[in-house]
Amino acid sequence: MSVRDQSLAETAAAKMLSAALKRASEERGMSLRKLAKMMEYKQAVVLSHMSLGRVPIPLDRAEQFADVLGIDKPTFLRAVLEQRHPEVEWSLLSGAAVDPATGSDPLAEELQVILGKALKDLSKSQRRVLREVASDAEAARRWLSVQELPVMELVRQWRPGIVENGLSSDDRVSLKSFFFEQPRPPRRTKR
Repeated sequence: MSVRDQSLAETAAAKMLSAALKRASEERGMSLRKLAKMMEYKQAVVLSHMSLGRVPIPLDRAEQFADVLGIDKPTFLRAVLEQRHPEVEWSLLSGAAVDPATGSDPLAEELQVILGKALKDLSKSQRRVLREVASDAEAARRWLSVQELPVMELVRQWRPGIVENGLSSDDRVSLKSFFFEQPRPPRRTKR
C-alpha cells in the first residue's frame, strides 16, 4: 500500500462510505454487487476499493452515492472534496466550525454519519475515548490503528493490569530485549 493509499484510507470520505456500505448490507440486506449495479458500476470491487481508500471517490458521483446509501449529502460532498484536495483549507469557506447556513457542526455531522447514529447514542466507552482524544494535543501518537490492535491485545493478555498501571520497568526491558535483541528469521519473499 502506497503513502497515497494510506492517506485515502484515513479520510472521512472513505470511512463514511465504508460505514454506509456496511449499514446497507446489515440493515437493508443489500449486497455490494446490487449497490454497484444501482450506481451503474460494472464491477462491485470498485466500491470496495473506494471504501478501503485504495482509489479516491469521484467527486461527480458523490451526490449519487449519498442518495443511494442514505448519507447526508453536504457532509459527504465536503468529505469527498477534502479527500480529493487535502491541500485546500475547506473550513475557510464557512469561516467557522459551525456552518452558518445550517447552524450545524460539520464534524458532529460527519461523526454521526460514520457512527450511523446520533452522538447522544454513543456508549460510555466511546465517550471516554473521545474525551481523551479531544484533551490530547498529540492524540494520533496514542491511537492504535486496526493493524496495531492485535499486538496490543497480546500485551494486555500478558499484563492484564497495563491499562490501569502501565508496564513495569522490568517488563519494558523484557519487551525491548525481545524485539530488538532477538535474531530475526529471514523474511519470506513473494514470488
